[in-house]
Amino acid sequence: MKYHHNTVTEAFRYLVEKRPQIWPNQGFMLQLIHYENELIKSREILSTSETSEAFNSTAVPSTNDAKSPIETLYEFKKRTQ
Repeated sequence: MKYHHNTVTEAFRYLVEKRPQIWPNQGFMLQLIHYENELIKSREILSTSETSEAFNSTAVPSTNDAKSPIETLYEFKKRTQ
């Protein structure tokens, strides 16, 4: 994320595009959100309204009836901003 100036959403989409069977656990995704916030504060990546819109429109296949990690992380990010 730091060297490619990617947001969490962009990094996640890239990951799923390259290896669809990979599914990072929620704890790791939360760590990435915290890291993204640090990068935004240090101006390593830009914070835009497009990032929030991308979280809203991210379609991630669910393997069961539980909420997908992206939906849960979006709710977390929305709460902490």
